[in-house]
Amino acid sequence: MKTKQVSVYLISAILTLAILPFFASYLLIDEIIENAISLVVKPKTEQILLNYQYDLKALRKLAPEKEQTYKSRFNEITDELVIYQQPELVKKVLRDTYLTYYLILFIVVLLCSLTAAILLSRKVSSSYWRLMKSDITKAKKLQELSYFDEWQIVTGKLAHEINNPLTPIEMMVSNLSRIYMKTDPATFKENLRVTETVVSEEIAKLKAMVSHFNQFSKLPDPILATCDVRLYLTDFIKQYRSAWQTVKFSESHNKKNDPDIRFMVNLDTILFNQCLINIINNAVQANAKTEQLNIVITSELEFNSGLPSRVAVTIFNDGTIIKNEDKERIFKMHYSNNSCANQHSENMGIGLAIVRKIILDHNGEIKCLSLNKGAAFKIILPLSQQNAIRSKKLTGE
Repeated sequence: MKTKQVSVYLISAILTLAILPFFASYLLIDEIIENAISLVVKPKTEQILLNYQYDLKALRKLAPEKEQTYKSRFNEITDELVIYQQPELVKKVLRDTYLTYYLILFIVVLLCSLTAAILLSRKVSSSYWRLMKSDITKAKKLQELSYFDEWQIVTGKLAHEINNPLTPIEMMVSNLSRIYMKTDPATFKENLRVTETVVSEEIAKLKAMVSHFNQFSKLPDPILATCDVRLYLTDFIKQYRSAWQTVKFSESHNKKNDPDIRFMVNLDTILFNQCLINIINNAVQANAKTEQLNIVITSELEFNSGLPSRVAVTIFNDGTIIKNEDKERIFKMHYSNNSCANQHSENMGIGLAIVRKIILDHNGEIKCLSLNKGAAFKIILPLSQQNAIRSKKLTGE
């Protein structure tokens, strides 16, 4: 939130709290004056004052020497009778007086409220930014700690995987000298052949493992070009369909009933091919015993404020369900499904980490969906700028 926004919100809140009572009292001014007059102006009081005037006239005739005193009292009573005989005039005078003081007080309160709001908004904004900077600093520290924790796990796993093939290599090579001294040449030759085979296999595993990590470390930056996702997915399925003999592919595209809107995104097709290949390979490895795995690739537009803003590509397979607790861990570099890893010893849990890195480089996001049957990954990519402008023209925005 920007400083100006904080100031505007705070000033609006304080002014609202200050003005509302004045506005309410202004709406009730007539009723207040009416009630005040009704408490003072009573018909009986008017009659009493009239009788008093009549008595003063009689007294003036009976006591001429006090005529001025009675006349003065008579004039006072006449002035008071105006209140009772002309209540509308009294009401107007009270209303004008009230509004004068009301306006003065309103201006004073408004100026005080504005001053307080401006001062408070600065303090709140300053506190907000200090707090935000503190949170950002803490977040960076946590991210760094998480980064080191992640790599500690990765290096530990890597060390374990390297140690696994080194152990049989060390044992078999160290036994060669003992076998050479105690056995005949034919037996030694056979042991040497077995040792060579085992060492070659274990070295091949080491090379494959290093290749996986090397692949992740050398991911190039994407070279983006605008393309239609629907056409790209159709071409991908045609091109790679034969690579997985146990997979049956199908695709669908949802246009949200608007055939004029295209699914144009900025894409590095070579890197995105690798994403889809890794996801499909994971699905095939996780369902190795399945005779036929059905994979459905769909794409649809996602709207924001009535306009298309993103394209969602979903890769669904009807195989093994991914557990809820694994939905986030599955994208980490060190994660690998146990059963899958047993069947594919070269599986180091790098595939989906590579996928996530590529998607993030495309300014997109990927998540594993919660399903009661099968597994699915949803990739969200922003529409290209040209497509967004074209969509606005089509919708008349």
